Amino acid sequence: MLQKLFQIMQAGRVKLREFDPATVQRIHEGSNLSKVITETQVSARKCHYYAGNAVDQEVANFFNAEAQKLTKGARAMQDYYEKMTRE
Repeated sequence: MLQKLFQIMQAGRVKLREFDPATVQRIHEGSNLSKVITETQVSARKCHYYAGNAVDQEVANFFNAEAQKLTKGARAMQDYYEKMTRE
């Protein structure tokens, strides 16, 4: 009796299919890419912090330059991630 009730309840639900290998790979790539983007943004913020605390102007300029490179890289990866998720 209970089994019949559960079968009736499950009849209206959409059944989830398995993903094909390409989709699974794309999901893993997106997950890893989002982690890399986050770590790159954190590194850029740390470089800005160290540039602000630097006493020597040459060191501050180096950290600011590295932060700009990291920010550009994170932006490029973010654009790629957005294109990947649109497909």
